Amino acid sequence: MKTLVAYFTESGCTRRVAQTIAEATGATLHELKAARPYTSADLDWRNPESRVNREANDPAARQSVKLADTSVPDWDSYDVVFIGAPVWWGAAAWPIDDFLTSNDFTGKKLAAFVTSASSSFGNESEVKGMAKHAQWLVGKRFPSSVSASTVKSWVDSLAL
Repeated sequence: MKTLVAYFTESGCTRRVAQTIAEATGATLHELKAARPYTSADLDWRNPESRVNREANDPAARQSVKLADTSVPDWDSYDVVFIGAPVWWGAAAWPIDDFLTSNDFTGKKLAAFVTSASSSFGNESEVKGMAKHAQWLVGKRFPSSVSASTVKSWVDSLAL
């Protein structure tokens, strides 16, 4: 079974979880990058005029966020895909939406994970609706300071 871990990160927390999953499963890591990168000012949640605040408050702006590339080399060879993102405004960061809607998940097992210091994985059902035809596994929210053993326990619980 060939496994991919695709993730979007800004602070590095999601990358650390993605790396742990990849190590535990022998997966290929694939970082998703926004076509228009986010700056520190863009990510300032305290500024109501920051880019992420504007996107969070405007569904059309959120949907217009694109990735630099949604393709994955040898996509058809993957059986299992983990998709990861930080939580922004109670939702998985919207840049992953472009990846989920641009790829055919038919016949693939898909597990979503998010990282957050305090917020829940509030839009898991929305995320599931974007990846048509995937066989969804149980998703997980991890705190920013999660241990590798906790991540590995979740991966083991999926019985891949």
